[in-house]
Amino acid sequence: MDLPNVDDLLVTADNPARTDLEGMDHARCVALHNYLLHHAWVAEGRAASQLYDISKTIFNNPGGWRARALRPRMRPSLAAFLGTALLRPVSENWSKDHEGVGPEGIFFWASGINEDPEDFFDQDAADLHDEDPDSLVCLYGFNEGGESGGGVYYHQGSHRAAVFLDMWDHDYAMPVAAHPELWHPLETILTNWIELIRIGKVAALPEHAPDHLLGSGDGLWKWQPYGETQVATCVSAWDLLCEAIEARIPSPPSMDTTVSTVNHGEIAQTPLLGSSALDAASVPERCFARAFLARARRPWFQCIAPGLLLPSEDEREFTASQPITVLPRVTPQAIPPVCLFPAAPRDDDGGPTGVEVTIEIANGFYYSCHDVLAEESSPPQIVPAGVYSESVGMNGLDYAAEGFRLLLPYPLEGGENLGPGDEEDGAGAGARKSDGSPVGRGTVDELFQHGYKSFGGRYGRPQRLERLFEHWRTLIERGIWSVGSRGVEGTIDTFKDADTERWRDYQIPPTW
Repeated sequence: MDLPNVDDLLVTADNPARTDLEGMDHARCVALHNYLLHHAWVAEGRAASQLYDISKTIFNNPGGWRARALRPRMRPSLAAFLGTALLRPVSENWSKDHEGVGPEGIFFWASGINEDPEDFFDQDAADLHDEDPDSLVCLYGFNEGGESGGGVYYHQGSHRAAVFLDMWDHDYAMPVAAHPELWHPLETILTNWIELIRIGKVAALPEHAPDHLLGSGDGLWKWQPYGETQVATCVSAWDLLCEAIEARIPSPPSMDTTVSTVNHGEIAQTPLLGSSALDAASVPERCFARAFLARARRPWFQCIAPGLLLPSEDEREFTASQPITVLPRVTPQAIPPVCLFPAAPRDDDGGPTGVEVTIEIANGFYYSCHDVLAEESSPPQIVPAGVYSESVGMNGLDYAAEGFRLLLPYPLEGGENLGPGDEEDGAGAGARKSDGSPVGRGTVDELFQHGYKSFGGRYGRPQRLERLFEHWRTLIERGIWSVGSRGVEGTIDTFKDADTERWRDYQIPPTW
């Protein structure tokens, strides 16, 4: 696919968003916006030259007089962006020599620049959340699964943006001044969308694309269960976590005990699980969990986190730890949750550490199981505690095969420990999600989860497994968790610290 080169414009650690500007970095944002529109256009089989011949901006399209009337209420940098960012072509912008309409959206979450003057400034949201008049701009309309109040909102006071599925999401990120970590420069959001395309998480696929690529979504843009690049980055995050633990193990074993074969002069380390164990437990052939377990190396130690063990190499033991994978599924393509890291047996009787799975205390895990199981399947009421991969059903909007859920054998109090005003100022104790909201009271599957997603996505989509590994590594490197001869020390009860004044140690910073 012939696309413009925007690599030097993407926001990265080495090329961050500029902070020396009074407003939006409009030239950078225009280039990234136009790249996404260009990508959608050529993905539908159209010539790139046609796009630039017929596209208009919000100010010079046939209805541009309405947008020009709003220009005095816009900050100069916002007006500069809208004056050069291309609209997706629609029939009224086409000449008589062209038929049809342009792509349905510039990305999975965004239909394109909002051209409706009635909705451009969201005065109701501004009034409700004590924002200045004209400060909240609905810059992009919502493309997939959004409702009233959804879209990409740009805050003219801070020159930051956030994505909302609907008006109910507003409460998680407004007032803006109270939630600065959830608002980003527009170029940061556009960069994230481009990166999701590049890693294969989102794809622009025409109607004739093979069925196995289609993912979820009704239009051009499809949300994929996972991208192959995500397996590689997750394995890299795993390697760094293992290295951090191994570097702190007293008297580590010799290298001879940690490798399995030497192939063409290169040392090949044993994977977490071989294909025979994965087959025995009925782990589907094409799924993120299997790809990770088959590629990630098996480290020297046994405990990857307090009270959490590596999966057993023994086929029978591994199969016994999988309460869901062995059950009949609604279709062969449905992916059940896989227990990746089971909790260690209880000290009192050595038996398994179980979790009662009900709607009330494990809502996310409960529904993810029921989405993939056949009607005749009855999931067990009690399952082993531990870290599970996310299931992928057939009706999800933005499912995450790369996601995880940690099932604890006890409920967290979460918001119950927060005093008046604590949720807003971050001072009180109580387990929190990435968005700063408290985990549900009495729940067992919400620790380390994300919540509201300011780059786009439904609230319940689980956190990515690689983010868990990255966060656990910081706990090792900061000395929050100690390491002994068997790996990370402590029991599963260590995670109860999330309900204390140490809750920040158990909150993964927000991302996508």
